[in-house]
Amino acid sequence: MKRLSLLIGLVAIVATAGAKTPPEISDDRTVCGQLEKAVRRVISIPDIEGYKTLKCDFHMHTVFADAHVSPTGRVREAWQDGLDVIAMSEHVAVHKSPGIKLKDYNLPINQAVKEGKKWGFLVVPAVEITRTKPFGHMNALFIKDPNVFEETRYKVDENGKLLRDKDGNRIPNPTEMDDFRKAEEQGCFMLWNHPGWPDKKCTLYPLQKQLIKEGRIHAVELFNGSEWYPKVLDWFDEYKLPMMANSDIHDTSRFVYGNQIRPMTLVFAKEYTLESLREALFAGRMLAFFEGKLAGEQKYLSQLIDASLKVQVVDEKKGVIVVTNISDIPFQTLFGERMIPVLFRPHSAIRITVPKGTELDFINCYVGRQTLKKEIW
Repeated sequence: MKRLSLLIGLVAIVATAGAKTPPEISDDRTVCGQLEKAVRRVISIPDIEGYKTLKCDFHMHTVFADAHVSPTGRVREAWQDGLDVIAMSEHVAVHKSPGIKLKDYNLPINQAVKEGKKWGFLVVPAVEITRTKPFGHMNALFIKDPNVFEETRYKVDENGKLLRDKDGNRIPNPTEMDDFRKAEEQGCFMLWNHPGWPDKKCTLYPLQKQLIKEGRIHAVELFNGSEWYPKVLDWFDEYKLPMMANSDIHDTSRFVYGNQIRPMTLVFAKEYTLESLREALFAGRMLAFFEGKLAGEQKYLSQLIDASLKVQVVDEKKGVIVVTNISDIPFQTLFGERMIPVLFRPHSAIRITVPKGTELDFINCYVGRQTLKKEIW
């Protein structure tokens, strides 16, 4: 009996030692409990053979230019939103935040990189070279010295006052290609941003056409923020120019996207490192993912579908199968002479009759202007 009492006493001591102190209750201040501050959304997009699938956003802004969130805030919300990589791509020569004029473009990059290390999260150093069309806006990813670019987008006099033409219009400062070459000298990955903005004309100007032919523009945004540019699909058909989907976010992600999955570029990298990410980008291993749509090279689309849809054969002769979608990507398909629609919903299974060898048209998966057609068993 004494041994039993001693044992009960020891258990009580251990339990008490391991228990958390209950919150103090008082009329002046009562703690209501521990808030869940570090909850990450899990977005299920499987790896493909030989590569890790990284969920990336290569275009965003902070309070240092014209947005409402700090660099550290961008890292935290991206981590919470389920991303794996962001690029800290502040505007060059845009200073719209009251009381803030960025003099060292390393500042937002360094703050984001430091925060990223706390979360085990990759941050790509970048800047957005911000000019008028036809050059437009270009992101220089993997920038080493972001302070080399021309600060003024328009011509100014010796006192810094804007010069205007006879009609009162600002005169563009013709330094775009100088800035482009400065980025090239640093080995940057050059991304052409929102080609259909701000004039609502998605125009392939002679300048960009030449740069694309020479392999000096490495990718273009098919989707930006909340809009997409179908003409970019034609450029993929003609030039095989890789396509991205990015947020170009200025407000908080919750304000812009709510509970939706935000746009992202899926990059297929060998490892979760900046070096491997860089190699994958220059190799063109990427897909744009936005609004339930995918776009990019056929082999990567096909491999991602194979990794996402698991097929169980129920009756081979009759073609009865059960297809389970283990991803967060909805796959919309049509098949047969009557073009029967079948939706493979995220994290759901569906029992269907599809004869073996039947080609399905994945109508939300774009290979240029065409949609991907493939067998699933």
